[in-house]
Amino acid sequence: MRYIGNKTQLLQNIEKVIRSHVPDDAKSFCDIFSGTASVARYFKKDFEIYSNDLLYFSYCLQRATIENDDIPTFDKLKEELNIDDPISYFNNMPTDQMESLPQEKRFFQNTYSPVGGRMYMTDSNALRIDYARNVIEEWRNKKILSDNEYYYLVASVVEGVPFISNIAGTYGAYSKKWDPRSSKKFELVELPIVKNGKNNKCYNEDGLELLKHISGDILYIDPPYNSRQYLPNYHVLETAAKYDYPEVRGVTGQRPDNGQKSDFCSKRKVLKAFESLIANANFKHIFLSYSTDGIMQLEDIERIMQKYGKPDSFEVTYISYKRFKSNSNSRITVDLEEMVVYISKEVK
Repeated sequence: MRYIGNKTQLLQNIEKVIRSHVPDDAKSFCDIFSGTASVARYFKKDFEIYSNDLLYFSYCLQRATIENDDIPTFDKLKEELNIDDPISYFNNMPTDQMESLPQEKRFFQNTYSPVGGRMYMTDSNALRIDYARNVIEEWRNKKILSDNEYYYLVASVVEGVPFISNIAGTYGAYSKKWDPRSSKKFELVELPIVKNGKNNKCYNEDGLELLKHISGDILYIDPPYNSRQYLPNYHVLETAAKYDYPEVRGVTGQRPDNGQKSDFCSKRKVLKAFESLIANANFKHIFLSYSTDGIMQLEDIERIMQKYGKPDSFEVTYISYKRFKSNSNSRITVDLEEMVVYISKEVK
């Protein structure tokens, strides 16, 4: 999934840094700003995972792949409706068979497609999303789905949306001309799950508050690093997950933020938020992933981390990587650096 600050291409480098500092007997790993859950999924092979994000669509991705320790079997769905594989059931259903869905239940088609005056996706793909989400909610309300099965299916919908979205990168705006990916048929994505046999736990909370109540061995911090708030940039995915028929506003159809803004996106508030996070972190090993062009400066990061951790253990590792940006004529390669900042801390 395309996502601001996604660490997928850096995972092996990040793992090398973590392994160089953490003893072999470390058991737990907390991904406090989980986003797409790519980091939590990657380290699930080795640790008991705690993951968290304030965005609900992120929580659904986490519940599907972190708390689930196997791909759900959907036994009751098979028993009552004779559906062995719900993902195949939705993906193979002809679009015209979905036309039975009442117009008032077609939120995506009425809001994000040309029917609703916007071009985030085609009418037919919006209808496929609407149909799947309505049926998934109906199955849950009838208690045909367990919680684990429900979150797996919702996450499968969310993962499929970017593959047919008519956007340049985020959902801050839609493109005025159809991107080739828009012509693809929307399909739910079957999500792989790593089995680790541990008591993994996912949260949908403010990370600053959550850290006051949990503890462990490794804390991985990957906060927003610039002024772009995540909810406006991923509001379509949030609505796909919640499917709560929000009152949208403006040309881009933004959902209300309900005060859901990160202090890490504010130059005025970020240092206070970061200090609160480090001060309350009851973890032995703390790692911060942060771009060199982020709004926090390294000297402030060092000052705060050394204030609450063991000063002599502070270390910064730089990871170079390339990011591709598109303009109207070509793809531009941008050279960037990610800092992985480490400090150890005495814990209670």
